[in-house]
Amino acid sequence: MTAPLPRLLIVDDEEQIRRLIMEFLEDYDAFDIRGAGSGEAGLEALAQAPAELCVVDLRLPGMDGEAFILAAHAQGLCRRFLLHTGSVDHTLSDELLAVGVTEQDVFIKPNDLERLVERIQELLQSRGD
Repeated sequence: MTAPLPRLLIVDDEEQIRRLIMEFLEDYDAFDIRGAGSGEAGLEALAQAPAELCVVDLRLPGMDGEAFILAAHAQGLCRRFLLHTGSVDHTLSDELLAVGVTEQDVFIKPNDLERLVERIQELLQSRGD
């Protein structure tokens, strides 16, 4: 019996970007990929099925990406996070650093999706930590 694929959640309010990332990742046949258009919808999706890793836009309507990450981490719904943002001047808060987000986990839009996949694979390989 094969192990289940690691579940990823893509949280971005721009449907075209969310779909582009999801479709790109689906080509790898290595992930169970879900999407959400807001932080609130993302938390609802995680409550139904927790994820190994979330790719999160920082600028979301309502609950922003940082609040989503902190809530998902506090509730034990996702252990690892990548930021996908258009904010070139963003700096990581102490709270994000405390939940394990590093500068390597920040991807500025538009970005190289192959580099995003490489980072996802790196983080998933270390998921036993």
